[in-house]
Amino acid sequence: MMELIVIAKPAIFKEEIDLVNQLFEAGLQVFHLRKENACEADYRKIIEGISSEYHPQIALHHFHVLANDYNIHRIHHTESFRKERNHEALSENNIYSTSIHHLTAMEQVGQYDYSFFGPVFNSLSKPGYKSMIPSHFRLEKHQAAPKIIALGGIGLTEIDQVKEMNFDGIALLGSIWNDPSQAITTFKKALVKCEV
Repeated sequence: MMELIVIAKPAIFKEEIDLVNQLFEAGLQVFHLRKENACEADYRKIIEGISSEYHPQIALHHFHVLANDYNIHRIHHTESFRKERNHEALSENNIYSTSIHHLTAMEQVGQYDYSFFGPVFNSLSKPGYKSMIPSHFRLEKHQAAPKIIALGGIGLTEIDQVKEMNFDGIALLGSIWNDPSQAITTFKKALVKCEV
């Protein structure tokens, strides 16, 4: 079974909190809260709108200090943050994730629990953000490597291909949020494909 992660839409929108709660109810295991232009108060409002039973399943990309206030144990380090602080030991009490965009960087993320890698396909949410890998690609993982989660351009039709590429999981962003009215339906279909 492949892991299935959903990453927040970059911009805040009205129905978001209700949809995130519905995604958790539908079986979502991990939600990455990433809002590059949001302030700490925006983050608090989103977290407080999400049912507290799901707070341990939220991964924070910014304002890591909020983890202490909301029973959050998942922390995401951006590539730039990781490079600035690569000498720091990670706490054993949290689950840490990061991102890489080149496979050669896998050697730098061994202390993380998992890492996103992408874009695997041309991005659905960032026009012009092109795939980084050749067709017929297969991921060769090293023993010390963390789990590698495919990101970028993944819709329902790409999930089987990602499985063949040997990734540990997928992260969805554009395929969920480009049409919020279909977010739950799309997620449920993706979940079934990941479980097969």
